[in-house]
Amino acid sequence: LQNTARAGIFDSAHRRAVICPVRIRRPQNSFYSFVIINLYKMHINTSGLLALICLHVCFPTPVNSWWLLSKADTSSPNSAISPILCKNVPGLTPQQKRMCHENPNVIKYLISGLRSALHTCEYTFQREAWNCTLTLPGVGTSPLQIASRESAYVYAISAAGVSHSLARACSKGLIDDCGCGETPQGSDSVSISSSTRSPSDFVWAGCSDNVKFGNSFGRKFVDQYDRQHATEPRSQMNLHNNRVGRRLLANAMNRECKCHGVSGSCVTKTCWKVMPKFDEFAARLHEKYQLAKLVTNNDQKLFVRSTPSAGLSGRTERYVKTLEASSKQMRNELIYLDASPNYCAIDVKDRECGENCQNICCGRGWRTTREIVDEPCHCQFVWCCEVKCKTCKKLVERNFCL
Repeated sequence: LQNTARAGIFDSAHRRAVICPVRIRRPQNSFYSFVIINLYKMHINTSGLLALICLHVCFPTPVNSWWLLSKADTSSPNSAISPILCKNVPGLTPQQKRMCHENPNVIKYLISGLRSALHTCEYTFQREAWNCTLTLPGVGTSPLQIASRESAYVYAISAAGVSHSLARACSKGLIDDCGCGETPQGSDSVSISSSTRSPSDFVWAGCSDNVKFGNSFGRKFVDQYDRQHATEPRSQMNLHNNRVGRRLLANAMNRECKCHGVSGSCVTKTCWKVMPKFDEFAARLHEKYQLAKLVTNNDQKLFVRSTPSAGLSGRTERYVKTLEASSKQMRNELIYLDASPNYCAIDVKDRECGENCQNICCGRGWRTTREIVDEPCHCQFVWCCEVKCKTCKKLVERNFCL
């Protein structure tokens, strides 16, 4: 068919075909056919993975293929990642394959963090026009192919999700190669033997989340592809946003304490460092998403231009300030290169829109359904140790785009 083909991948588990238009040569087609056949021999959720492989074939602009690991089956609690998976996920760099092969138990929690990041992204954006859907029929490409502010958020939250999962797994003793985080050194703690201790005094003890290990391993694995293409503007953007995600996570660590003493007294208070809940972190990162800075490329460097808002009509250009994206002022800010696509071009029919239907449905209108649901109510604690509830009827309204 000359060099144009329509790549159809059949998912036997769900009895449907994944179709995408693609211009490919026979060797490439044969390679992906080989990969797809072998995926059925591995413990992988084929439904989502085949769709991502189709995306990988259809749109040759590089997407971080390590995201395909999110479809790996890690349901068995005692199983590490199979070395076969490391070899056959398309697009992994040789270094990523080696790290995956040498650290199967660490990769298991890396995958868990990636999944958590993507699910949290969907929850955070559920009431916006773009709801963190990574494949958009109608737009014609994945949002991640466009260097938009949405892509910046996905990269940042993915990097942070990996670090969050690894840091927490270390503190729980689930990874052999790491343990508790470093004990903070500071003047706000006191010696246990102090006789003048006030109620606010404490000592650093316990097991802190090991965000240092999480960031270190995550950086070596997640940034691998873009570090090899660090002179390209898109890779520079990705690396910057990955760093922002990790840095914000490390800076968001809080102090958690526990009192020790007879009958609930606080003779000694020990404290340690913990990361915030990931949904709370995602909300903070969403604020950065809303304030993301548009950058331009010049001589293999990224620059952001900020214009004073004071009345300088006719002479504004003279006062435009140019900052390097790597400058101190930009260290904690998300950056992007391209404007966002028109998310109203997608088919939003039957999408639940909550209270934001005007924006989510793009002015196409919506319908409201009402249903009566059962839910627990009037719950009481019964000694010992049970909670008993009655069942109440509740009228629920749900809105869906037309």
